[in-house]
Amino acid sequence: MRNTILLKQKQSLSISLKLWLPILQSSVEDLDDIFKKYSYENPFLGFRSKVDSRTPAGNLIENILFQEDSFHDDVIEQICPPIFPTPISQKVAQEILLDIDNRGYFDGDEEEIAKKCNVTKLFVEKIRERFSHLEPAGIGAKDLHEACRFQLYQLDLDEELEELLERMIKNFKTINKYVEHHRFTDAMQIIKGFNFVPSLDYMEKEKEIVPDFYVDIEQSDINVRINDDRYPDITIKEEPSFKSGELKTKLKEARDLVGLLELRKSTLYKLALIIVEKQMSFFVGGELKPLVMRTIAEELGFEESTISRAVSNKYLQCAQGIFPLKHFFTNAVSKGLSSSEVKNFMVKVIENESHESPLSDDEILEQITNRFGVKMVRRTITKYRQLLDIPSSKERKKLYIMDVS
Repeated sequence: MRNTILLKQKQSLSISLKLWLPILQSSVEDLDDIFKKYSYENPFLGFRSKVDSRTPAGNLIENILFQEDSFHDDVIEQICPPIFPTPISQKVAQEILLDIDNRGYFDGDEEEIAKKCNVTKLFVEKIRERFSHLEPAGIGAKDLHEACRFQLYQLDLDEELEELLERMIKNFKTINKYVEHHRFTDAMQIIKGFNFVPSLDYMEKEKEIVPDFYVDIEQSDINVRINDDRYPDITIKEEPSFKSGELKTKLKEARDLVGLLELRKSTLYKLALIIVEKQMSFFVGGELKPLVMRTIAEELGFEESTISRAVSNKYLQCAQGIFPLKHFFTNAVSKGLSSSEVKNFMVKVIENESHESPLSDDEILEQITNRFGVKMVRRTITKYRQLLDIPSSKERKKLYIMDVS
């Protein structure tokens, strides 16, 4: 008997955990979809969304009806004669299209396409070259050089300017050696007009970010509020007098879901309070301090993996802007100094560097050492720079030259 009770308790716990983790990990925007699905499957669960269907967030059908044709649809309409005159050329072109990434670049394997279509690799390459005649210009290129070359093919230029542009595109790394050419300025204007991301116009507009929390500073008080307006209303419907075994299970699930939604709120609220407490300096205009998820997990009594799930897809809005919760976790470079503080300093240093002589990673390291008095190695600076998506000093110099030309 005791073993039977223990088995039922374990099964109940397993079911609750199965429900709990998706609810904890989901973004606040996804809660409606999650609980709407549960309400369809569970006769005891009442569901009401608080999102106004007239708002952009709830206007899904209208957005679908009026959205522009997709990038894929526009390109596939162009895979026809005269550019692709035969069925086999059209088949190969369609296979190539499947291997074009969301930026518009080809990242597939021509050998694989050749085998699939029973043609040669050279034939596949020739078909891919014909994408230089399609819109958006640059589609199907393998890299930036080729994307620019594809776009160049679609321009009506005189021979001298076209030849100069071909050489400049081929030698982006040493583009400044053409600065003395009397058509250099004209060529640079054309290059600046090239789309370095061929499918840019088709990329989805930045998704609206709905914060889970609001942090307000009023004089000496800091107020943390949960975004309760985006949580659906969940209730237990009237219970029938007679319940079969299956109905009892559904009723328990409905009760668990109501409790788990409240548990999500309380867990995330406690999480936000601790983050704000630990990173108080940031919210009053300072820098982030070292903070790892293990610290939060220990204070809340959860596993670190649970905190990682809780942080995922969650945002906080404050005077400085909207930030993912992950933003507030940063490793320590030394006692009291976070990697975030070092990265912010790097950004400011590079923003104020000489355009004629951009700072090398060694020179940035020297400034960081002088500013913070810490010992670091150059490869760490290089890693931080790459994480910040900042080009090398040589690449920055070329960009500065292009910007002023």
